[in-house]
Amino acid sequence: MSWSAYEEGTSAYDGGAGAFDGEGFEPPLDPASGGELFDPADIMGTPDPMEWTDFLDPHDGAEIDHGDAPALTGVADLPNHNPAHSDPHAVVGDPGGAMGVWHQHTGEGGCAIGAQGMVLAYLTGERVSEEQLTAEAAARGWFDGAGTSPDALGNLLELHGVRVQHTEGASLAQLQEVLSRGDAAIVGLDADEIWAPGHDLADDTLGDLPGIPGQDANHAVWVTGFDHSDPAHPMVVLNDSGHPEGQGLMVPLDEFLAAWQDSGNLLVTAERPEA
Repeated sequence: MSWSAYEEGTSAYDGGAGAFDGEGFEPPLDPASGGELFDPADIMGTPDPMEWTDFLDPHDGAEIDHGDAPALTGVADLPNHNPAHSDPHAVVGDPGGAMGVWHQHTGEGGCAIGAQGMVLAYLTGERVSEEQLTAEAAARGWFDGAGTSPDALGNLLELHGVRVQHTEGASLAQLQEVLSRGDAAIVGLDADEIWAPGHDLADDTLGDLPGIPGQDANHAVWVTGFDHSDPAHPMVVLNDSGHPEGQGLMVPLDEFLAAWQDSGNLLVTAERPEA
């Protein structure tokens, strides 16, 4: 797998201590503990050091500061989208704007929860912590402490009032149409085909759960745009909550298509609410 030499992304955030606000929410019973209350901390691990607020404008030229985000051994220095270096007429979607709500998930198997949280913030402005979203998903059987099944991908968005549509066997044209009309797209894919070899994918369990037999999909990401600034090397732009450099991650189109195919071209469309 080869990557073209692109400059690093240009957005930044200020680190902060996030907090889980459990007011008005009663944690569910944990069947594995004999009836004790489910504690999101059991599956979340160390709280996310990043807040949803204080993101800087992705066009301001500042460097990305990943704060206390854990380093991943063996992950290459992947290219990131830079709005200032792209032809705006050759970009589909709003990858620059979407970079402003990127964050790295911290919970085990939290890629689908991370993707839905970012999309929720982008489409509605509602900022919900990863801890709260995890607790909401677990309470309803959408998250088992290890991952989210493909059938449940998008349920958190619906819970918060966003209309969602599932499409299996989606085409590239359908995906680009979703972005061109201002909606958001979450897809299942094989992270092995877009990340550098050597990364530990143990917490990316989308493809390890029932529902995608014989396939290698193990990850969920938010597709934020397509960049055709270099027509000979079209790029797909992702907000990937599972990658420490996943803010506007640039993936060659052919590599993305190969990775997406492993989920049966699963596409979850989140519709932008009407004004």
